[in-house]
This record gives sequence, C-alpha cells and structure tokens, in this order.
Amino acid sequence: MVRIALIPGDGVGREVMAEAIPCLAWARSRGRNLETQPLPYGADHFLRTGETLPSSAFAELRDGCDAILFGAVGDPRVPDGRHAEEILLRLRQGLDLTVNFRPCKPWVPGSGPTLDIEVFRENTEGPYCLQGSTEPGRAIDLAVHTEPAVRRLLEAAFARARTRGCALTLAHKANVLKHGHGLWVRVFQDLQKTFPEVPAKGMHADALLCALVQDPGPFGVIAADNYLGDLISDLTAAFVGGMGVAPSLSWAPHRPHRCAALAEPVHGSAPDLAGQGLANPVGMLLSTALLFRHLGWEPEAGALETAVAGALEAGARTRDLGGDLGTAAMGAAIRDRLPR
Repeated sequence: MVRIALIPGDGVGREVMAEAIPCLAWARSRGRNLETQPLPYGADHFLRTGETLPSSAFAELRDGCDAILFGAVGDPRVPDGRHAEEILLRLRQGLDLTVNFRPCKPWVPGSGPTLDIEVFRENTEGPYCLQGSTEPGRAIDLAVHTEPAVRRLLEAAFARARTRGCALTLAHKANVLKHGHGLWVRVFQDLQKTFPEVPAKGMHADALLCALVQDPGPFGVIAADNYLGDLISDLTAAFVGGMGVAPSLSWAPHRPHRCAALAEPVHGSAPDLAGQGLANPVGMLLSTALLFRHLGWEPEAGALETAVAGALEAGARTRDLGGDLGTAAMGAAIRDRLPR
C-alpha cells in the first residue's frame, strides 16, 4: 500500500489539487494500491488554531506516508508568510528532500524553442533557509552549504545526465561567492572523475542565463544551489508556456524516512486569482505524473503526460495560455484523454 498525503494549502493550491485527486483515483482503478490522507495545513488552519505543521502531525506524515502531493502556500491574511515558511521548510528539511527536480519541455505547441532542460536544484540549504538577522540600518542573510547535501544533489544530476546521454552544467558564482560556491565547484570536479562519460562543465550563472536566453537548445541537465536553481527554472518555464505548466518533484535519494518525495507545481498560491477558477492545473497534473514515475508507476506517468500533451495539442487552454477554459474544465479536458 502506497500512502500519499494531500496538502492543498492556500489560494489556487486547493483548486489545482482538486484536479489532481481524480488522477489518483484513476491510478487506483488501474490496480495501483494507494490510499490518500488529506491534511488541513495552510492559512485557514493557522488562523483558526495557530498551528503551522505540528510536530505530532509531521512525525505521522514522515513515518506513515510514502509521499506528499502539495498545492501551494501563501495568503495575504498572514502578512509575514510565517505559516508558509514553516510548513515548506519543515517538509523540505525535516524529510531531507535534497533534490528538487524541475523538468522543462515544450508542452504547449508553439510556445517557444525546442528544448529538453532539467534543472536539479538543491532544496534544503543556501540563502532560502531564512537564517540571518535584521537590525537598524543593517540586514544579513546567511547561505549555508554542506558537502553532504551538495554531493547528493550533484550525484543525482550526474546520474540523470548519464541516463539521458546529455551534458551537465553547474551554475555557480564561485568567482565572488568563494566559500559556498567554491564548495560546489570542488564537489562537482570530484564527481567528474566518477562520471567521466558525462560531458560536464561549470558556468558562471550570469553567463549561463545569457546563453539560455540566446539559445537554450544545447542545454540538457543544469545543477545549481537553491537560489540560482529557482531563478534558472523560472526562466526556462517561460520558454514552454509559463509558471502554470511547470512541475516539480523533490526527493531524498538516501531515503532517511518512509516519506521521501514531495510533488508540487512550481507556481505559488496566486491569492489574487483564488476562488475564480482561473488557475492552470497543468503544472499540478504534470507534478502528479512525476510522482507516479517516482513511485515506479511508469505506465500511469506516461499516460498522464500524454493526456496533457494531447489536450494542449487539441487547443485546450486556460487564460494564461491564451484560452478561455477554467481550472475545472482544463482538468477535465486532460482527464478525458486518460485510458480507461
């Protein structure tokens, strides 16, 4: 039995999650032995109870579930975003989900150049870990990098590049971030000895971004720290239709706990769109496909991706893609193409 926790979260996260849940039921109808556990954590729960993700609930999720399907968090009723930070950091760091995988393929016909880029982003360290301080006239953000996390991420990126038979590029700024990104470069160079068959090189991130805009085609796998990986993957999403179609999967290669994967769309909670049925569910459904593949359910993963591609090829579009379908109608247009 595979147990999947469902955390819709806030804003449009709940709306796109509603389109993914029937895909889980479809997988179950095809013989996949799974059950789901809905969890309430998000702004509504925080404002009602003061809880973000309590220790007891986290322990149950960590030890009693195999994976998490996540919507989005962020709500203007919590101006400092405290609940969102605590939920996401606790899941990513507490479950040791080092690898954040963000594939970028041209799902929307005519949306951009032909490319197949996969960004491997370290997910638990760097400047996104909210370590630092603010005082009058002075603010400090700390970026901590450790060799075990850097090595796990880069090993996963090298292995993927080897499987694909493509080049691997490390994005860094070791010329100025000599300590943190210097560690990245050293580990990268060490792993080149283990993966001699992978064409691999490092690039300063600013040069890499320029090259991506000019000609993204030659890039295959790109590895980066938390911050640079976020920026790079958001740029590559623009080539294939925008944030609404961008999926991600985070996982722990060393599996320290039973719960070792989290799938979520790259877009945020978009509170200005919440409740209007305007959100694009494609990123959520493609993230669900990534989760299926992670679980070893390749037929279901491939079928869901084929359904997404077929619906878009047939002209199904939400407003962000120039169409007029709402969230539910777009989800239905995709699920109608799933094999029975």
